[in-house]
Amino acid sequence: MVFSRFIWTILAFIATIALTSVGIGIYLQKPDYPVTASLLMVLLVVETLSLFYYLTRIRRDLLKLVNALRHEDPTLQFTREGGDPYFSAIHRGFNEIIRDFRLVRLDKEAEHQFFEATVDHIQFGIIAFNGQGEVELVNDSFRELFQMERITHLDSLSEVSAELPDMIRQLSHRKESLKRVQIEGSQHHLIFLASKFKLRNQEITLISVRDISREIDRNELEAWQKLMRVLRHEILNSISPIKLMAGNLSGILQPGGKMISLAKLTESEIEDIKTGLDTIHRRATGLSEFLDAYSNLYRVPELQLRDVAVVELLNRVALLFRDQFSKEKIILSIDCSDSGLSAEMDERMIEQVLINLVKNAVEAVRTEKNRSIILSGKKSNSHLIIAVRDNGTGIPEDQLESIFIPFYTTGDSSSGIGLSFSQHVMRLHSGHIIVLSRPGTGSEFQLVFKTT
Repeated sequence: MVFSRFIWTILAFIATIALTSVGIGIYLQKPDYPVTASLLMVLLVVETLSLFYYLTRIRRDLLKLVNALRHEDPTLQFTREGGDPYFSAIHRGFNEIIRDFRLVRLDKEAEHQFFEATVDHIQFGIIAFNGQGEVELVNDSFRELFQMERITHLDSLSEVSAELPDMIRQLSHRKESLKRVQIEGSQHHLIFLASKFKLRNQEITLISVRDISREIDRNELEAWQKLMRVLRHEILNSISPIKLMAGNLSGILQPGGKMISLAKLTESEIEDIKTGLDTIHRRATGLSEFLDAYSNLYRVPELQLRDVAVVELLNRVALLFRDQFSKEKIILSIDCSDSGLSAEMDERMIEQVLINLVKNAVEAVRTEKNRSIILSGKKSNSHLIIAVRDNGTGIPEDQLESIFIPFYTTGDSSSGIGLSFSQHVMRLHSGHIIVLSRPGTGSEFQLVFKTT
């Protein structure tokens, strides 16, 4: 309806101009009417200008709208009072666009404020910068961590450490990096994670950083406390019988506090002295070996990596225990369906790790009637898993965190070194050990290797 009115108005303008032009042509041929011809010419000019104004009015209003949106000016309003219904409808639509734009802008500002508040609420530091090092975003945690009030450029971090800006620029995409940075005279252990993406045709790098110094200090303290408890336990276990035996021997040789002649000793007392001295020697030797093992725990040779067939490795380990398993009636199985499965490793070290795990499995199944140990190898996604599984007594949940502590042991015949050594060997291979165990159902130790 409105558009039809606009068309009819244009047609009316054209018709009026045409009629006026015809009238001018008629009266120009009549010299007796010069005033009328002049008035008609003036009327033609006015009609033409009116048509031009009418046609360009919508263009002017549209330009005003575009400029308002471009400059984010939500205050512009178009009048709708009186005038042409067509332009009133156009202005009403423009006003609705501006109102929606104002609402979108308010929502955008609210979202931006919410985003900034959320980023500042995060406990770890966040900074984003473009290819020129100009900082696009930085939160309070980042500024507090590096003791800086304002950060506008990445190079300003050189005030904290001269190497810090270049180190941040060289961080790999989606790969965590642990760095030690000196801040205000103290060493901090920081974990950096970088993400790179494009925003408005700009390369943006987003960095998150966490200070784990307190966690490391706390974990180190807890590890030392656990280690001291184990050391104290092991040393007391060796010293207590030595102390008790020495007292007994002293009582035999000095009854009542006076030394007696050796000729007066009975054969039974001489045998007791001999047994006591042997016990003291044995326990002192055990304590010495324990301390030697402690001092040499992580002195392992350099890795000699080569491609090793998993099935052949498992068969060699099984062969070492064949006689013992036969004597103790333990069923040993090898589960490795992929005969071509292989991985790059130090064969001697991994073989020693498997021997340690099998020995632990033997201890675990000794009280079971149907004793079973399974050696297995398989490929899982980008990992190779070599496992030792038993149907033994299992490991209580409260002991799972302690089994990798040096010298911690749940068995009488174990030194408590094997699992700690095994874990260290796997770390040298950029792998790790997973323990799956439940009391009464057995345990499974998995050696997890990364593969390409």
